[in-house]
Amino acid sequence: MSLQLRRETALNLVLEGSVGSFNVGTGRAGQNSLEVKYFLTHVGLDFASGSDEEVLKHIAPVREIFDFEQLDFDEIMQRDIDDARVSSELVPYLLDSKSQDLIKLFPPIVVVVLPVKEQENRPASLYPKISVSESPEENGKEGKYTLRAGAIGREVFQFDQPIMDGERVQHDLVRFRLNTNRSRLVIVDGQHRAMALLALYRNLKDDWSDEKRAPFREYYAEWTPKYIREFELREINLPVIFCTFPALSEDYEGDFDLKKAARAIFLTLNKTARKVSNSRNTLLNDSDIIAFLLRRCLSQVKQKDIRSGFSFRIFNVELDQIEDRVGIQAPIALTGVNHIYYLIEHLLLNEDADVNGAKPRSGKLYKRKDLDGYGFMKRLNGRNLLGSASADSTKRDSFTASAASKLGESFNDRYGRFIVSVFERFLPYEAHNRAVLTLEESLGPLEDRKLRPILFEGQGINRVFETYRGNLEQRLRDNFFEAEVPKIQEVKQRFDDTASRINKAIRSFHAGRAANFLNDFRNKKILWDEQRPHNEIIKFLNMLYERVLKTVAFQTALICTFFGQIERYKLFLSSHESVNVDHAFDEYMGLLNGFFVPKTLSQFKNLVMVFRGELNENATDWKITPSSRTFRSVVYKGEMQPDQWPKYKYLILEIWRPKDSNLAESLTEERKKCRGQIFTGLYESYRDDYLREQTRNEGDLDREERNKIFDDAYGAFSGFLSFVCDDKDIPGKQDLKNVLKSGWDDARGEDEDEESWESVEEV
Repeated sequence: MSLQLRRETALNLVLEGSVGSFNVGTGRAGQNSLEVKYFLTHVGLDFASGSDEEVLKHIAPVREIFDFEQLDFDEIMQRDIDDARVSSELVPYLLDSKSQDLIKLFPPIVVVVLPVKEQENRPASLYPKISVSESPEENGKEGKYTLRAGAIGREVFQFDQPIMDGERVQHDLVRFRLNTNRSRLVIVDGQHRAMALLALYRNLKDDWSDEKRAPFREYYAEWTPKYIREFELREINLPVIFCTFPALSEDYEGDFDLKKAARAIFLTLNKTARKVSNSRNTLLNDSDIIAFLLRRCLSQVKQKDIRSGFSFRIFNVELDQIEDRVGIQAPIALTGVNHIYYLIEHLLLNEDADVNGAKPRSGKLYKRKDLDGYGFMKRLNGRNLLGSASADSTKRDSFTASAASKLGESFNDRYGRFIVSVFERFLPYEAHNRAVLTLEESLGPLEDRKLRPILFEGQGINRVFETYRGNLEQRLRDNFFEAEVPKIQEVKQRFDDTASRINKAIRSFHAGRAANFLNDFRNKKILWDEQRPHNEIIKFLNMLYERVLKTVAFQTALICTFFGQIERYKLFLSSHESVNVDHAFDEYMGLLNGFFVPKTLSQFKNLVMVFRGELNENATDWKITPSSRTFRSVVYKGEMQPDQWPKYKYLILEIWRPKDSNLAESLTEERKKCRGQIFTGLYESYRDDYLREQTRNEGDLDREERNKIFDDAYGAFSGFLSFVCDDKDIPGKQDLKNVLKSGWDDARGEDEDEESWESVEEV
């Protein structure tokens, strides 16, 4: 008699419920949309049910499942959770603590079952091989249909459906089996609903010890086990849908994968739900080639580690901007998803007519789908890389994975590496990034487990912290907690203490950034107050970062000015001549650094004058007097919306004086055009102010009055130029009178897009 060995199953979680399917994906010619096979069940706080507790042990928000530092940008899903909202709104709703609504309902939590790579906590692209088997109905016993991902003993999941009367049963007695060691249960919709249930479970079980959970425990401390047990917990059940994609297994040959499938579900479900930030949707969008290039660019940043020669890291990029279009909010962030997306779009999809000197950028770039017609393909050498047929069929919102990969490599080489390099080599940015690394080191895992997540692990967490703290204070005033007030007051005090430490850490960061900024200053004693820069210096630099250096308009100008002028320069060259872009970029960075990072007191005063006002002769008084010669007084007085970035382009052109005579000539022509537009707008502004003050009409002005208006405008303009270029380069009065006679376009025109970004008003 032979010994028969049977491999044991690795499926360790068994659920009962219903099964069904639907399709996801837009599909293209010759490609069918993919089946989603789902399992519907429920999970709750009835601990007599073993499956409930097992699901609550393994289901978790994305922030607790994967290590963000190890994920590529094509692997990220939704991440940040508004714990303040969960604790103040969803937990009370779940417990029915106020009984304000007779009927209550939560829609299902949607979970995608993702396999993980061997020996890595990262999602795999495909399931292991799918096998299907059926056992027939015999002797009155139902048959069974089994769909399994992976070989027995190494399964990821398995569906078991009874077969009755020759048909698969979709509800009664259906089993869904999971191997929680080879899969992760990733919530793609309903993280906040799930977190409300998980918070109650973890408080009851004191199950917050995991390092990724612990930083968020305080948000739910008000819900004590004693208080929770007063409610009928067995009645709390939430519907859950587990989604799988059987077609996406090892033998799949298409462009899709499990990560794209999860993102597709997330984006579909959130189109009509509580709005997700535009930046998050942009990151997840697989139907926009600009978003794909954005992820390629950011992936370069994520790959940097301690061996990098520069300090720019992914936490310097704000991934979740609070509104669709908004200024940078997180103190350690330097740029944002929307910023980089905007400038990439402008780099690759612009026409010559879109940027007219210093006028606001025109054209509705978000509507541009044709990659050939707007220069995208030419800039990336797309027709040669893809071939004519593939290039013709490739659109902004319709492209193959192969085409995107080839275009992405070209983008990285021609533009992406320079975009990253700007955030590394522009010295004000390096000063910021280095100060952030110093702050991170001071908040290491053994130093402060609360501060580091708030400042570094998701830019939305700091907003959540402040929101929750305010809500808790209000509920204490409203006597929401009744008998347990002393306990909750202790929680509130811990939050206040954390807030105090956050403010102290940020003040230290600002001081460190200022010290880095002035590292090469020749006489530090002038600007230093004992061991750190003077407080007024720190305030000025804080203003400079928030209102200028970190804005989308300035960052777009940094990138697009360089490449726009290089494209114009190429038109000056003969067919056998070429441009050494790397050399030109090195010189460009050096000249900008020379202006923006002063080494002498006179250079520092120039910087203050351009962006703030006149610094006293005795610099140690730190008194700044308002001036008519600042950037905001001369170049542009209105709110600096992103499409006004050519105003910063003009400032850069005054600073950028290359040695290459041909490049210098092409810049001179563009600079002259910008000057004409800027001075025309300034003169008209002075004239309008004079007419308003004197209650006069323009036709009533005499020659003396016109000369006075001109002289005042010229004084402001030439004064501004004296701080950004050599005196010999300042145009004379007659030159600018000729400009007015020639009828230059008014540089104050409005952008036809009428785009409005909610942001800190830029200087």
